[in-house]
Amino acid sequence: MNARERRRIGFQPVSPGRHPACGALRADEAGSPVAETGWKPILRRAHLAVVLLLLTACRRDMADQPKFKPLAANFFFADGAASRPIPAHTVPRGQLREDALFFTGRIGGELVKELPSPVTLAMLERGQERYEIFCAVCHGADGEGRGAVVQRGFPQPPSLHIPRLREVPVGHFFEVITNGFGVMYPYASRVEPADRWAIAAYLRALQLSQSATLTDAEPAARAKLEALPR
Repeated sequence: MNARERRRIGFQPVSPGRHPACGALRADEAGSPVAETGWKPILRRAHLAVVLLLLTACRRDMADQPKFKPLAANFFFADGAASRPIPAHTVPRGQLREDALFFTGRIGGELVKELPSPVTLAMLERGQERYEIFCAVCHGADGEGRGAVVQRGFPQPPSLHIPRLREVPVGHFFEVITNGFGVMYPYASRVEPADRWAIAAYLRALQLSQSATLTDAEPAARAKLEALPR
């Protein structure tokens, strides 16, 4: 039978290893299936490998990690608690604070009378900015204690210009900003230590501005002030 006759009667070639009637895998003389050739076996193995890889990722250890939550029980330890005590002398990162003066405003338990760093114009400007953000709402821009919330019924703080507050060590202002005083809550979590000292420096300048005389001004500035019309 030539090729033309095979096409005329619809003859379909059968792949090697397949039964000519049903296409089933044919066994060789030894009874073993004849191996398939071509791309199909390769693709079948690749699909199987992909399925196996996906099955290995079905565990939920990443989404539901084995762990102990705070205050959970764990009888592995003698006290039955999963959370372990903090080792002695442990210091949180960034919380060493060896400079007691800078971080507490005290030395040997006494309030300091001097600022921990020289006063600069930039420091005063920073202190004024922080004061107007955090302090003026109660103490007022001039420090007289008539801020916006006081005008709406909040208890009035004392004027920052009374003799008692003019005479307190500068460390007092730092400590009050840090720990609060009376109805004033602490600002330690809101104002960094450097900014607390900047506010304290600005408070001294504010106090001076309300009681300064011509003799406190520099000669050039005094001459200009004296030339102003009265």
